[in-house]
Amino acid sequence: MIREKILDILTDICGTDEIKRNPDQELFKSGLMDSFGIIELFVAIQEQLAIEVAPTEMEREEWETANKIIAYLEERRG
Repeated sequence: MIREKILDILTDICGTDEIKRNPDQELFKSGLMDSFGIIELFVAIQEQLAIEVAPTEMEREEWETANKIIAYLEERRG
């Protein structure tokens, strides 16, 4: 459930389904995600998955790919 939801959220934020085709693509280096996008992501995660994440909790490297985001959230949810 988390995987599909995050991929959908990232597709909406980034405006491309490239993330679904390659969830290991680096979001920031490729220009798909910026600082505004990451805030949108945190808000969407809280609203759609009921998982609160603060930007200060983690390093940007932990959020550089869709797969890393998914792994982090699955671990948090337990």
